[in-house]
Amino acid sequence: MTSRDILGPFSASLSFSSLQQATSCCVLIEKLTLSSLQPSYNRALHNRAQQTDMFKKRVPSENKDKKDSTDVLHKSEPPLPPKPDSRPTTPNTSNGLSTSSSPPSRSSGCGGAGMLMVRVVEARAIPTIQGAKEPPYCVIEFDKNEVVVNAKDTSENTITWKHRAHFDVSRDHELSVSIYQPRTAASTAVKDAGKDTNDILLGYVKLRPTFMDGGLQDEWYHVQIYSVDGKEMSNSGEIHLQIGFKKMGPKHMDIEEFELLKVIGKGSFGKVMQVRKKDTNRIYAMKIIRKSHIVERSEVSHTLAERTVLAQINHPFIVPLKFSFQSPEKLYLVLAFVNGGELFHHLQREGRFSEDRARFYAAELLCALECLHGYNIIYRDLKPENILLDYTGHIALCDFGLCKLDMKQGAKTNTFCGTPEYLAPELLLGQGYTKSVDWWTLGILLYEMLTGLPPFYDENTNEMYRKILIDELRFPDEIGSQAKDLLKALLNRDPNERLGQDGPEAIKTHPFFADINWTKLMARKYQPPFKPNVTSATDTSNFDEEFTSEAPTDSIIEGSHLSETVQQQFAGFTYQAHAEHLAGSIVAGSVMTTGNVKGREVANSYMRPTRIGRGL
Repeated sequence: MTSRDILGPFSASLSFSSLQQATSCCVLIEKLTLSSLQPSYNRALHNRAQQTDMFKKRVPSENKDKKDSTDVLHKSEPPLPPKPDSRPTTPNTSNGLSTSSSPPSRSSGCGGAGMLMVRVVEARAIPTIQGAKEPPYCVIEFDKNEVVVNAKDTSENTITWKHRAHFDVSRDHELSVSIYQPRTAASTAVKDAGKDTNDILLGYVKLRPTFMDGGLQDEWYHVQIYSVDGKEMSNSGEIHLQIGFKKMGPKHMDIEEFELLKVIGKGSFGKVMQVRKKDTNRIYAMKIIRKSHIVERSEVSHTLAERTVLAQINHPFIVPLKFSFQSPEKLYLVLAFVNGGELFHHLQREGRFSEDRARFYAAELLCALECLHGYNIIYRDLKPENILLDYTGHIALCDFGLCKLDMKQGAKTNTFCGTPEYLAPELLLGQGYTKSVDWWTLGILLYEMLTGLPPFYDENTNEMYRKILIDELRFPDEIGSQAKDLLKALLNRDPNERLGQDGPEAIKTHPFFADINWTKLMARKYQPPFKPNVTSATDTSNFDEEFTSEAPTDSIIEGSHLSETVQQQFAGFTYQAHAEHLAGSIVAGSVMTTGNVKGREVANSYMRPTRIGRGL
């Protein structure tokens, strides 16, 4: 097959230079298809093939005489993060990062700024479900760490928990307590409400703890109550919380401070394990990377870039970094353990999402990408496998290994990287690309959520790239007119005309998102349309048994063979949180508001090795 065969009739409309670029791209495609893409990608073709027949039945046949609805070529209250003229790609002390030039000692690192103690005592005047046989439970959440607490006692007007939980504090973040009625305990009338998969949210409270050393808040807080159909009610209950904070100075951290529980993912550079921090009992995901492996593959820069991004960002829809430390042989990234499963896992199981559900996820992702762009970062790898659901059903964007830093508005980069189904035309043609490439991937993701497959998907990678360059965008009949209009605008092959190329505000104000209150969304005040089936903070049922059945061990490497010069490259890896970072953002009181993972890549979202190119 020649490059002209791959490009088809589109080659006639390309300039000679563009055709050369596309031809080179296709040669690279053939090489990458044979070598770079690992078997885990190919195993997923079976999953895609199963969906393709059903998809074709729902999508109208291509008609060359019709060019109306299929012609492709033709709302922000919360302030953005500061937009400096440039962001250093190497760590700096302004982000609380170590800049020591000395080689790392055995498992050296630094711990967090303090420890938050939360005691949920009781709640009163919380309307429960008639006919319920089990008492409500509550979920305590701080910085994506979630604790599920069953009630100890209930009376006609009171629910008692009397449970204490401790959280590691590395940044200013809000605390939330949500109260749920178990679905299995609900009455028949409630089950007919149309949300059979969800436990029923009765109400919640959100507040900003006072991060004052030795301080104690012992108060009753207003709880926003929800009706059975998920609507906020004017009446309210109260919950009694005791909240304390203890400042902790920097301390050396190593692997011995964690209990290894289960393997939840593996990649070419190492593995990801579910761990328990011994002093607070909190559950985390620990990404362990062998230095020698990333040095051999020239991946040091993008590994450090991932750590830099995670340390900079504090956002409700981005998985947070809690700690990072290193030994002479390995790097350790400690992240929040988000155990609701990958969005890809749920999409594969359900086939496609309703428009309301897809809109909810797209809106939260839009806010996450807006935050990254505000820091002059291009994400470059948006896809369902890199999106996790937390216990309550909100999204958490993860895996920042392909991020490009220091990308000011309008600046271009040329690295050929990403996931095949999601690559933008300008990237395939080698024309250079801007932040606008992330809006193309958002359009691909929204289309996949609504239909079950990316718009240009093909089992043959070369054919898929040809489709990305020239095929018409076709829709199943059930896709609404506003969704079609948004998808056409996001999937405009001209990046200069693509919706969002001047910023995300144009996407937010599109009619598809007309019902979204962006301030409310950013405050996580919307009840998610779906709540994952998770039984506890340690539940790994949404992760592949291929990994979770493996014994969790941190393999011993006899001595480091890396030179001191090579070790210097990792000097800025350690993440140090300082209590002083919390002092300027203390807000007391209540806000009075409320896998089996099979697919294109088998490894867990926390570590995605099978992508094209490197994020350099």
